Amino acid sequence: MADVGGSASSSRMRCSVPERFQLHLAMLALQFGYAGFHVVSRAALNMGVSKLVFPVYRNTIALLLLLPFAYFLEKKERPALTLNFVLQFFLLALVGITANQGFYLLGLENTSPTFASAIQNSVPAITFLMAALLRQAPFPYLSSLS
Repeated sequence: MADVGGSASSSRMRCSVPERFQLHLAMLALQFGYAGFHVVSRAALNMGVSKLVFPVYRNTIALLLLLPFAYFLEKKERPALTLNFVLQFFLLALVGITANQGFYLLGLENTSPTFASAIQNSVPAITFLMAALLRQAPFPYLSSLS
């Protein structure tokens, strides 16, 4: 978050729009991007693109778009890339992102993009309820920040 009234906040602002409005505009753009993704995904499924191939295309495009930013902007701050890290990243991507996208596409094939958008916005609430039912702290990292 921005330092209210501090010089760090004013030095970071590069345009005349206040930072809180920039955050709202960024969230609005993200939601429009998600809505567009739902429509494009449904159109791709209707054209016959495989549910297994589509996440591969999506992740490959994301890799190619984000790799230069990750390489050049985080070059001095990132830890060394060891085999252990690579295996952890691979398993996390396989179980987390790829499985999530696969199940999303499976559900989208049987519903509409409108329903997918509505359900996506309920994921944080469902996660909180599951954590409460399982007696887990929904945000354990917040207690370490205090």
